[in-house]
Amino acid sequence: MIRSLLIVAVAMLLMDTIWLSFQYSYNATIIKNVQKSVMKMRYIPAALVYLIMPLAVTYLAIVPSKSIQESVKKGALVGLAMYGVYDLTNLATLDAWTNRMAMQDIAWGTFLCSVTAGIGYKFK
Repeated sequence: MIRSLLIVAVAMLLMDTIWLSFQYSYNATIIKNVQKSVMKMRYIPAALVYLIMPLAVTYLAIVPSKSIQESVKKGALVGLAMYGVYDLTNLATLDAWTNRMAMQDIAWGTFLCSVTAGIGYKFK
């Protein structure tokens, strides 16, 4: 279980780093429009995100699953829930948050958690 958690954390961090490097310009523009200043990374909260997300995927999608297919489906649901709550709350409350940003991020989070749940299941 610990091995799966570590594998999920590393896979998630690597995949997200690649994705966010492609999305940086667009995301930075949206953030600047939202907060009226340049995006500044806060590393402690960011690190906490990469502790919480792998914990959720591991304990909600991998541990209770009896097959990789089940784990992947549950991972997708975990990602949809986490990213959906974040992005739809932003869309509901922040004028500058765009439909494109919300839908793109929700799709990415669903994919990310689904894939990492499958990877983590292999090391269960």
